[in-house]
Amino acid sequence: MSVLRDLYQMQLVDNEKDAKTQRLATVKAGLGPSEDVARAKQAASETQGSLDQLRTQLRDLELEIAGLHNKLKANQDRLYSGRVRNPKELSNLQEEAAALHRRESELEDQQLELMITIEDEEAELAECQARLLQIETTWREEQASLQAEKADLEVDLAALEQEISAKRGRLGAADVAMYDDLRSGLSGVGVALLKRGICQVCGTDVPTGVARAVERGEGLHHCPTCNRLLSGG
Repeated sequence: MSVLRDLYQMQLVDNEKDAKTQRLATVKAGLGPSEDVARAKQAASETQGSLDQLRTQLRDLELEIAGLHNKLKANQDRLYSGRVRNPKELSNLQEEAAALHRRESELEDQQLELMITIEDEEAELAECQARLLQIETTWREEQASLQAEKADLEVDLAALEQEISAKRGRLGAADVAMYDDLRSGLSGVGVALLKRGICQVCGTDVPTGVARAVERGEGLHHCPTCNRLLSGG
């Protein structure tokens, strides 16, 4: 039966349209900002911020050490200038020098520890930046691929719409209405292919008489289980 074949062919095109429409929705959902990229950027930003703070601490420490060196130089210059002869003042200068040397040693130890910490943080930042670059590169490639797929799907769907419109135009209004009713009530699949007497949608073994009638194209027959219109292909 020509009408049944046309309905089945239209079902195939509708199925393809449905699949591509669903895929297009998935593709669109995949376009846009990436949470992985955002997290990698955040990690790199936080590490950079921590490193900046450490470098600021190091600069402050270096300034303090430089100031200490100036005080120590002034102390030593006065101590060994020969101008100070008062024993108590000389003793005070020596005590001050000892205290400055102790403080100098403490600050230099802190400086060394801070420099080591900065080196570790710089290594961590380099890893974060490399990870970010890799994630961003992968994301950009995926976005380009999705954009290309989106364009192809939109072209395909436009062509399918035209094909469906042409097929519906060749069918009678009553046949199209029956087909639409079946599709709307049966998860979008109103026509089922029958092979070797078995409905290819629900797997029912239909009665022999019905199967033979479908194969010969005699009348319209429905699957006794899923109620879909049966087509011999």
